Parts: sequence; structure tokens; C-alpha cells
Amino acid sequence: MLANTSLGDRIAIGRIAKSYSEQQLAQRLGVNTATIEKWESGESKPRSNRIDQLSGILNVPLTWLVAGTDSTADVGTPNTSETKLIEEKLEKASQLVNQLSFLLAELQGQTRRVQRDIDAE
Repeated sequence: MLANTSLGDRIAIGRIAKSYSEQQLAQRLGVNTATIEKWESGESKPRSNRIDQLSGILNVPLTWLVAGTDSTADVGTPNTSETKLIEEKLEKASQLVNQLSFLLAELQGQTRRVQRDIDAE
């Protein structure tokens, strides 16, 4: 199947391969023919539940319909070094939040002490 195509192109390719007109596909999905035309032209995109329905009706792999590939591995294998970097940044952010929480609690305590001193005068 063609990998360098848009979602709209793949919808049209699948529809034509099943010998469905835009109207027939629209009826099967319970949408207007204009909706199919907009999807195929790229003017709009179907919602995820419609993409799932399209995959079944057109009998094409969901990964191909969404990403233009038959292999789920081609869709996007996580980059472990990038994932590790993100995890490290999240850990650092968590540490900073904890430090800020501690400093805020200290500041609130000092503010209460100052307020008591002012009230005592």
C-alpha cells in the first residue's frame, strides 16, 4: 500500500478498492456525502471513532489508514535516549517542586511569626 499519501488519499484509495462511491461509504458510516468529500480532499479529518469504522468497512489496517504503513513498528518506535532525557527532566522538575514547597512552607512560618510579633506590639 502507498505510504506517502495523506489520510484523505488513503480513505479514497480504500473506498475505490472496495468499489464504493462516496455516497455508499457515507451511508455505511451514517454521515453525509459532503463529509466523505471533505475527508478525502483533506478539508477536514474524521474523528478517531470514524477512523476505526473506516478501517473495518474498507478492510484496511488501522495503522495504514492513520500512518500510511502496514507495520505498527513503523508508526513510531520510542527513542529510548529521548525517553530517558524526558524522565531525567521530570525527576529534576519534581525535585524543584519539592524544594519550592519546602521554601514556601518556611516562608509561611516566618510570615506567621512576624505577624504575631506585630500583633504583640
